[in-house]
Amino acid sequence: MAKICDNKSTGILFWKGGKLLLIERKKYNPGFAPPAGHNDGDDPETTARKESTEEIGFVIDALDKKLKLVLENPCKRENGSYHAWTVFEAKQWHGELRPSDEEVKSFLWASPFMLTQLANRLEQFMRTEKASIDNLTELVRATNESEAWKQNPGLEPPWYVILRRLDIV
Repeated sequence: MAKICDNKSTGILFWKGGKLLLIERKKYNPGFAPPAGHNDGDDPETTARKESTEEIGFVIDALDKKLKLVLENPCKRENGSYHAWTVFEAKQWHGELRPSDEEVKSFLWASPFMLTQLANRLEQFMRTEKASIDNLTELVRATNESEAWKQNPGLEPPWYVILRRLDIV
């Protein structure tokens, strides 16, 4: 039986030395993004702590809410046509970075320059595919179907929107 989408997701920004931690997902959505996941009935703070531990091994000690917004971004779960996002910055955390073998293909601490490069990859993809960030549903579908994107991805489309809204890219 397919999982049902609760249409609520939480993401966490981890900064170290002016660099943002990004993971490249092994599964849906291909691309680079901060750790994130569905709330699955939990409140956003609990989700942030759970996803951090599951995806990268960090235990969060303090969070600062940065953004709440709704995006028409689909997911692979049933009824997953949009997500109410809550985005936090981890102000304090501890533990060793241990990316999940199941969920994380790679990771990087992205400098502002690297963040711009990853955003540019998505922008180039949009030009090539004649896709638009204004139709996030179609853009997510296109990145998920493109073998070229999977081999050399940029920012996940929803995170492109989120990081732009936060003036990070």
